Amino acid sequence: MMTLWVIILSVIQGITEFLPISSSAHLFLTPWIFNFPDPGLAFDAAIHIGTALALLVFFGREFWKMFVDKDKLLWYILIASVPAAILGFLGDSLIDKYLHQSSYAPLIIGIGIAFFAVVLYIVDKTAKLDEGIEQFSLKQSLIVGFAQALALVPGTSRSGITITAGLWLGLKREDAARFSFLLATPISLGAGAYKLQQLLRHPQHNLSNLNIFLGILVSFVVGVIVIAWFLKYLKKHTMTIFVVYRIILGLFVVGLWFYRK
Repeated sequence: MMTLWVIILSVIQGITEFLPISSSAHLFLTPWIFNFPDPGLAFDAAIHIGTALALLVFFGREFWKMFVDKDKLLWYILIASVPAAILGFLGDSLIDKYLHQSSYAPLIIGIGIAFFAVVLYIVDKTAKLDEGIEQFSLKQSLIVGFAQALALVPGTSRSGITITAGLWLGLKREDAARFSFLLATPISLGAGAYKLQQLLRHPQHNLSNLNIFLGILVSFVVGVIVIAWFLKYLKKHTMTIFVVYRIILGLFVVGLWFYRK
């Protein structure tokens, strides 16, 4: 039963990490909704390593080309990653303690999911959406970088808020998503390395090595597929489907929280 649960959550991580619907919210809410156990630190480390590797594999060649060509975009991405790295290091434990471990966590997440969905919808419908990544400046990159730091707020969605910021700055939808993923790569690799270090320091866990391997593999494979699909999808479609899903989910979670109270 635990192996099936690991696979289900790994698939959820692989899908929601890259779509603008909040992976942390889904990973928190799924066990809460179905009253299933949290697999723990080892599993959390495994699936984040998997999706970090998905970014590295998918965009590795692009990063290498930027490095060889001494493309200023590479430096923009690295500099813009700093705000989220600093705030994540300083605030992650506080948010986990005072929000994720709070009985109000599902309510806060539900409200956050719906609220930022509305923000995404308004920006998607009103922004110019006529620029490419190659036109991005350091100032614009930093704006998206600071937006990425807002993903610490439960229910925000890292990809959702950075795509929203990119659209607001005039990027075409596909370019906004691509920049979001490029910006996510350094921070995801850093977070994956940090979680791996935690796992090595505290190896006691209730998961088998097979389940840990499955967590990495499934989240990696699903992640690569979702990145490719999402970038292709945005060439011809708006963000509306994700906005509608988030609002429905947010209202459902808020309603369920009040029902259980």
